[in-house]
Amino acid sequence: MTTRSRASWASCLLLGCLFCCCAVRDSRAHPSPGRGGILAWAHCPRCALEVGLGTTYFPPHWTDGVATPIFLEIDRSRWEIGGYRFLTNQFLKEPDFPPSTISARPFCGFTAMHRWLILHRARWRLYLGFGAAYQTPADLLDATQWNFAYLLALRYSLDKHLFFEFSARHWSNAWIKLPNRGQDLLLMSIGFN
Repeated sequence: MTTRSRASWASCLLLGCLFCCCAVRDSRAHPSPGRGGILAWAHCPRCALEVGLGTTYFPPHWTDGVATPIFLEIDRSRWEIGGYRFLTNQFLKEPDFPPSTISARPFCGFTAMHRWLILHRARWRLYLGFGAAYQTPADLLDATQWNFAYLLALRYSLDKHLFFEFSARHWSNAWIKLPNRGQDLLLMSIGFN
């Protein structure tokens, strides 16, 4: 693992932990009034807002990308609309390419997907998701701007209105056009409902 990939992963982890600690402290200092939670004020009592931080990879190596997503979950997390900002270049480390080949430059992406709750135990939930993704430029990872989006997410609820989620996400054009390496993300996020 290169120094650059270790630094990007460590900075993602540090910023994610710092953000989560601040959010937990603020939610305890200013509890939301009534039974509906934060988003009940926006007339969406069955919605959740989720913000996070993550990194990109292409099996079996890290591609050194840093991503910041924001999600709106609707109907008790059955539907998700997401916006992403990829903040750094991603590097492809394959023998067919020269070292430090840029596979994707910073860009914006968007997803819309259906989520299925497949396991619920006490405070833990496991989700699968499937939908569509759009990215502003095509690149060496995906030759198309429109792609399929997949999700596997593990959620831990701190209380009725605050949760943490760790998710693995993949965008791919299903071999409609080559190259089709796909965009892979690991994200940590905190959600409010």
